[in-house]
Parts: sequence; C-alpha cells; structure tokens
Amino acid sequence: MKGGIDGEVPLAAYITAAYLEAGETPESPVVRRALGCLAPALPKAASTYTQALLAYTFALAKDSQRAQELLDVLERKAIRADGQIHWSQTSSKPRTSTSPWSQPVSVDVELTAYILLALLSKPNVTESDLTTASGIVAWLTRQQNAYGGFASTQDTVVALQALAKYAALTYSTQGDAEVRVRSHGGFGKKFQVSYRNRLLVQEAALTEVPGKFLVQAHGSCCVFTRMVLRYNTPSPQDSTSFVLQVKTEPVNCTKDNTLSVTVHVDVRYNGKKSTSNMVILEVSLLTGFTLAPGSGMSLQHGHSVRRTEKTQGGVAIYLDKLSHISDTYVLHLEQEIEVTNLKPGHVRVYDYYNPEEQALADYNVFCV
Repeated sequence: MKGGIDGEVPLAAYITAAYLEAGETPESPVVRRALGCLAPALPKAASTYTQALLAYTFALAKDSQRAQELLDVLERKAIRADGQIHWSQTSSKPRTSTSPWSQPVSVDVELTAYILLALLSKPNVTESDLTTASGIVAWLTRQQNAYGGFASTQDTVVALQALAKYAALTYSTQGDAEVRVRSHGGFGKKFQVSYRNRLLVQEAALTEVPGKFLVQAHGSCCVFTRMVLRYNTPSPQDSTSFVLQVKTEPVNCTKDNTLSVTVHVDVRYNGKKSTSNMVILEVSLLTGFTLAPGSGMSLQHGHSVRRTEKTQGGVAIYLDKLSHISDTYVLHLEQEIEVTNLKPGHVRVYDYYNPEEQALADYNVFCV
C-alpha cells in the first residue's frame, strides 16, 4: 500500500506514519529509530510521491523543520491552474485533454492528498497554509466520482482522510446560504443550506440535457456543489500495459445447447518492467448466466491468484502479478434465464495501484 513505488524509504515512511497515526509518540523506540533512518535519506528522495510521504511522516512526528523543508521542495513542483493546486508523479504541467470530464491519475490523487495531510498536520498551521490547502482541496474535489470516491481504493482512503482533516480545521457552526440553479430553458431550483441540514445531501434531476445551467450561491458558509452526468461508451480495445483476449466455448451453438458456456481469458503484461504490480481481473457475466458451482474459486490454485471474490455482476480475480508470458483463466457459466438479443459481457484487467493502466474486452455466445 505505497502507491506502486518500490524501495525501503517510502515503505519505511508509510509504516512510520501508520505508527504515529495509531498513537505512538516520536519518542517511542520503534518510531525514534525509524525517523533516524529516514532523516539521512531526505537528500536522496527524488520521487515526488516519496517526498510527499516523508513530509507527512515528519509532520506527524512534529518535526517542523524537516516537514517544512520537504514542503518547500514540493512547492516548486506544484502544478497550478484555475485556482487549483496539485502534484503529479509524471509531469510538472497541467495535462491537456479534449475531454471536459475529469480523468484523474490515481497516484497523483494519492500524493496530492499526502501533501495536504502534511500541510495540515504540522504543529503550527498558518493562514497561508490554509490558503494553499484550499487550492489543493479545489483540485481534489474535482477528481471525485459521482459517488464521492476516486479512481481506486488506495487514493480514495488517503484523499478522504485529507479532505476530512481540512473540513475539521475549517468547520464553523455559523452562517447559512442559498444555492440557486437556473437554465435558459426555464429550469429553476433553490437549495437552502443551514447549520441544521448542512450534512444532508440535497439533489435534483436536471431535465434539460444538453443544456446550460447557472449556479449561484448567496450567504456566508461553505457549500459544495456537483453536477453528475452518467452515460455509456463503447469499451476501448487498445492498451499499452496489458494484452487481453477472451474466447468462449462452444464457438458456435444452437439454442438447445447454451445451458453452459466456458470463458477463456488470456492475459499478459505488456509494460516496461519484467512483471506488473498487483492486478485485478474483473469479469462481468452475461445476462441470465451465473457462475457454475466452484467456478472461479478453483482459480485460487493458480500460482499468481491471491484470491477471488464474487461481485454484484460477476467475479473479481486478484493477481499478485502478471509477466510477459500469457496466463489463462477459465470460468464456467450456466444459464438460468433465457434472454433474447443477448448483450456482450465485459472483461477488464487493470493495475491495482494505477487503474488507468488497463485493458478491456467483450465476449458473447453466438447461437443459431
């Protein structure tokens, strides 16, 4: 659980931070020795992620000098645009995209959240720190998905912890506000936010899509607004990180012998390293089909399968790693309900630490 970054320094920093978060003091033997190992490593820490993790660790240890030195280094790496501040593991410039929708990189969310935690965990947090923090919060909240999470479990845990700490430091029981949402087509909605209902999520469906909406806030408290648009797109087939192929048996069938289908998933790593990080292979089932008894669970006997679990629409297979040699995973499906005009099932493989590194494929049964 260290952002996919290898090495003793980030691992030691992560564990030390965990001790400090759990209530250990900087004077306790294990923490004191760990900090003694980390301090000499500071000049050699070039990775932005490692610097962010070290800054948070020394801030928790109440070592203001070392924490501030790291934050000063990170300040020069900050990416600023439109009142937002964040950091990236791969670039020092805002990413350009033709898409109007947020496309966060998981490790960027995580390291930015660690810097926010470091900034707010120092012994003396100044007004200048809170001003910088507000810019970081502005970027983090724009990376959230429609359900309040982020790209992966890892960055969601750290980012929500950082946002919660910021909320606790800036919380006030005073003030109220009115938020108005209007459109050129006549849509209108008012939201009243007060001390009594400020933790209540208020929402309304926008009836004009596409359309232009104006959001206005009047008052003296902090209000968070979000518009959510849900839509479906075809699964992209190209990937530079993984090669994924899915086949089904029988290849050709009749309506009389579709009671069982075998799905063969061939996957291999296609990246620059010898092996991948931990990988998750998700298989969604065809409508009307279910996993045959024992199917999927038998995959645990594979050398790289850490565990499997049933999901709402299929099965998730956790793999310790993938190599450049193709591995095959087999699932047996049984038909429970006959469905006409059957739509394809989907298979997705992705890096646990960097979910944007993924490959997708579809599969179906073709009967005459």
